[in-house]
Amino acid sequence: LAFLVGLIGGIGLALLREYLDNTVKSPDDVETLARLPSLAVVPQFSGSNAGHRRGFLQGFSANGKETRMDLFAQHLPKSQIAEAFRALRTSILLSQADHPPQVILVTSALPREGKTTAAANLAVTLAQLGDSTVLVDADLRKPGVGRLLNLGPGKYAGLSSYLAGVSSLDLVSVPHPAIPNLVAIPTGPLPPNPADLLSSHRLAEAIAELRTKFKFVVMDSPPIMAATDAVILSVHADGVLLVVRSGETPKAAFARTRDLLNNVKCRVLGVVLNAVNPSAPDYYYSYRYYPYSYGYGPQEVVETSQGEASDAADEGVSRHRDDDSQAL
Repeated sequence: LAFLVGLIGGIGLALLREYLDNTVKSPDDVETLARLPSLAVVPQFSGSNAGHRRGFLQGFSANGKETRMDLFAQHLPKSQIAEAFRALRTSILLSQADHPPQVILVTSALPREGKTTAAANLAVTLAQLGDSTVLVDADLRKPGVGRLLNLGPGKYAGLSSYLAGVSSLDLVSVPHPAIPNLVAIPTGPLPPNPADLLSSHRLAEAIAELRTKFKFVVMDSPPIMAATDAVILSVHADGVLLVVRSGETPKAAFARTRDLLNNVKCRVLGVVLNAVNPSAPDYYYSYRYYPYSYGYGPQEVVETSQGEASDAADEGVSRHRDDDSQAL
């Protein structure tokens, strides 16, 4: 009798917990709530030692200080996370047969959902194809692209400098030293009025100029529920990617974000479901049945020397040809 009572109680508690959980957890939740496709399911990074805290890979910079590596597409090219971002790249390139979106805005509903990491890794995978790509940090409130790319804080003028009329795009564009075909535009000095700067005509002029210089323009922006900046930027983009953190993004916030983007008639390409538990059934059926997945696992960090950067460029051109063959 005690066993039956305990069993029924355990099942009841599990069902109650599931009922009370109002977060987005799976691609089915995304499609049900917003009727948007899940373009990529990014697994949560889990390390085996203390150096892999909070799902991020720890490494060391040239000056010996510990740094956080989020560029999985560059440092862990054979990992499941890097493969997920390559799948995202393929989904975007095939979203329009003749002309894939050139200007892509990456945003999220709330902070700490992984939008900056997603934007940076997407830009890296596009650059690895051999296509000129620029990563624009349009988050003029809490920038993160400079940290991800190790550009150093406060060293460069940036987007805010151009929007204020004190610099040109050429002067604020920083080529990445280790990743060919990738250029970054950091935020520059943080302005007191980000929304006003982004609403100026110089933003439209900047994007028009970037279209002529680069094949792909990837923009990172503040969360939509935190500021209006992302909505302002969305009308200048060819498509918007929404990043949702599995098990943390509330369904109400996700639905509200979709409504705000729909109100300005922007095109939402789809959703990137981030930090999914690899043992979850949705992730298992999405990826584990592929025969090549067994080879992707923990590995040593790739050193970004100049010689390996050249090898990465050759590999990117070769992969570009392979993707073209598959598309045909």
